[in-house]
Amino acid sequence: MGRCATAFAILLLEGSLAVANAGSNAISDAVAPAAPGEVRLLGRPGELFQASLNARVFSEQAKGPVYDEAENAFATHWDDSDGHTGWQNEYWGKTMLCYAGAVRYTCDAKLAEWCVAKAHHLIDAYQWPNGYLSTYANEDLLRKNPESSDYEQHWCFNIWGQKYTLWALIELNRATGDEKCLRAAEKMADHLVAQLKRLNVTIDKTGSWAGISSMTILRPLLELYRIVPKREYLELAEYIVKATDVSEGAKPDVNLIYDALSDRPVVTWFRKPMHLSKAYELLSFFEGVADYHRLTGNARALKATEAFWGHLFAEELNPMRSAGYFDHFLYAKRHVNGMTELCDVTHWIRLNRELWKLTGETKYLDCIEEAFYNAFLAGVSPDGAWGAHIVRSHGSRHLAAPAQTGMKLHQCCPDNMLRTFYDWADTVADVASDGAWEVNLYSDADVSLPGAKIELRGNYPVSETFRLRIVAERPDRLRLRVPHWAGAISVDGNKLSPKAGRVELDVPVGERTFDLAFAMQPRLLYSEAPESEDIDTVTDLDTQKPEGYTKRFMSWYTPEMKGLERRTPAAQVMRGPLVLAKGRAAGTSREETFYAKTLNRQPGVRLSLAPAKRVAANIGVWGAWELTIEKPNSGKDVERNTVPVADYWSVSCMDDPANWFSLWF
Repeated sequence: MGRCATAFAILLLEGSLAVANAGSNAISDAVAPAAPGEVRLLGRPGELFQASLNARVFSEQAKGPVYDEAENAFATHWDDSDGHTGWQNEYWGKTMLCYAGAVRYTCDAKLAEWCVAKAHHLIDAYQWPNGYLSTYANEDLLRKNPESSDYEQHWCFNIWGQKYTLWALIELNRATGDEKCLRAAEKMADHLVAQLKRLNVTIDKTGSWAGISSMTILRPLLELYRIVPKREYLELAEYIVKATDVSEGAKPDVNLIYDALSDRPVVTWFRKPMHLSKAYELLSFFEGVADYHRLTGNARALKATEAFWGHLFAEELNPMRSAGYFDHFLYAKRHVNGMTELCDVTHWIRLNRELWKLTGETKYLDCIEEAFYNAFLAGVSPDGAWGAHIVRSHGSRHLAAPAQTGMKLHQCCPDNMLRTFYDWADTVADVASDGAWEVNLYSDADVSLPGAKIELRGNYPVSETFRLRIVAERPDRLRLRVPHWAGAISVDGNKLSPKAGRVELDVPVGERTFDLAFAMQPRLLYSEAPESEDIDTVTDLDTQKPEGYTKRFMSWYTPEMKGLERRTPAAQVMRGPLVLAKGRAAGTSREETFYAKTLNRQPGVRLSLAPAKRVAANIGVWGAWELTIEKPNSGKDVERNTVPVADYWSVSCMDDPANWFSLWF
């Protein structure tokens, strides 16, 4: 077993025994990822991951001022002082979730010891005897102005923040085996169950956005139930699921499971979509619904989660390959000014990962890969220490995450970033339910699976060719994912067509090396935006029109963006999983980047790519090419234009007002 595997085997056994108490209908995942400590991410993404670990976990700044500010929120109670209803209480939990993930990824014993000591101090100093642990001084402030029918008057994040604290304590227990963290989590859950009963209020009548924020506690509640199988935890989970699946009688304000199984777009599910169609919260909620299926075998829960994913794939994919439009589901496919919150990217990846683990279907891996290489990496600062709040399709820079809700060193998106790197690492390779080894993602990495060690090298996906080396302890099968855009994979020069998104190879005992390749021809994707988008109208949110978002936030912290708002649809160019972009770092002129005539819906356009000739001019860019565009002209003439392009991530991630970039062609 690996460096951390023995301890985790014990914890997994405990979890499986707890799941058995949920009944005989519990579902096993279709795949099992590598054990903790058995994956190392390398290459350019791995370097950024390590930089983020160094800055946000191991640095003196992270362990000092950043951590201290998160803990101090439990002493100041800013969240409900002077009329505030803030969400400072999410930051300790998010911070510790990232630390717990670092313990799993690095198996660093000193880090584990530090985490446990800090958690114990928090518990001893701030958890009430009745189990309450929150930054809200008033434990019964669960919804502001509960009698009001105005959703804005419900603004309260007490349970939302407790969710993250609860989850972090559970994950610290999983990562370190510490019992005090587990007991503190159990006391928190016991308090919530008793409190709802004492106040005679149901959880969907608490929190913000008609209860959605509070009901996202579903996932960590189920994780706790696996270890501490108290019936009341499962009963609360069952209530959350049933309260959002009402088929007859008076419908609740949010009826998420029932609506997901309808054919109506997500934006139409809500009376006030500009308030309730919140991407971060809805993605978090359905992650819990997927896990409810895993625990209970409830088929409708899985069907609803798959249907929700189907809605997002059809309606909400944005040009950065994430889901949503400025943290809302407002038919993002129809908005040419693409804007996606980094938290939404994190949770879009998490939703796809849950569905992949449950079903083994490779379409979810396709979405993970495209979201990670584009929207996610573009939102991480080059030093890994901070990130964007909003990642966008074009302009001068992304919207840097501002410290929020009274904090100076915390914001929801950077505090979530490392979780995505961990999810990526846990997805690289797995063992299928039939024992075969599977490779899902191809960026440089080292992975140890039971019975095999796998090395991936070659700078995929900038390079079309790469190498896989496997050292097998037993003869078995190796399955390789073939992305949706590839059609086939070349293995040692032989083109193989996939079945169900994979090809299967026989691997003998010992060492074997495979030379792999995908054909990465450039392809055009057309915008579904209307012929013109009215971005000049600054609308009030109550009008339920999203156009005002574009006007407001295109210039938020980036006044140099004035006049660069795109008003007409355009085309995208992708190469493999990479979105290509023009920009200063790629060597594209500002005129060509923003004002070239669009290729959208033009017939007869042909594209070809060649490696960039002047690599020295592309310092800091991961992948650089020359894109030749051929368009039919009058008669038999063909108009040719060659422009330098690069991968969207590295051409857009600079926080520089003098930069320019666009993924539109």
